[in-house]
Amino acid sequence: MKFTLAAVAALLSTAAIAAPLEERQEAAVNMMVTSTPQWTIAKFQRVCNTANTSCKYSFNINTHTAPVTPCSYTVTGNNAADASVNGKTCGVYTVSSNWSGQFGPGNGFTTLAVVNNQLKQIVYPAYKDVQLAGNKVVTPNQSYTPQNLG
Repeated sequence: MKFTLAAVAALLSTAAIAAPLEERQEAAVNMMVTSTPQWTIAKFQRVCNTANTSCKYSFNINTHTAPVTPCSYTVTGNNAADASVNGKTCGVYTVSSNWSGQFGPGNGFTTLAVVNNQLKQIVYPAYKDVQLAGNKVVTPNQSYTPQNLG
C-alpha cells in the first residue's frame, strides 16, 4: 500500500511538473490609428551631389485630412546619402531619418520618422537605396498607417 501511494504521488508530481504553464493574457493596446486615413508621402526625392557630400530631401506629407505639407531639408557630410538627421521641422511635423545597411551591400534603405506634433501621431516611411538612385522621384507614392504616440 505504501508503495502504491508513493508511486501515485510520484506520477502526479511528474505530471504537474510537465504540465505547461498557462500563458497570462495581458491587455494589449493597438497603437495603430484605425479612425484616421493612411498618410501618403508624395513625390519623395533625394538629390545628392556627385561627391556625395550634400543631399537634399524633398517630399509632401498628405494626411488626407489637412492641407498637404511640403517638406525639404539638406544633409551634408561625408557619405551624405547614408547620414542620419534629427528634428527637421516641416509645418506641424518633425522629421528624422536614418540609413541602414543591415542586410548587406546593395540592400541599404532609409527610414524616416514623421511626427505630427499636434496629434501625437507618427509614420515610418522607408525607401530602398535602389528607389532613391539617380536622384529621381520615387513612384508610386507610398502610404503608411499612423500610430499613436501617447
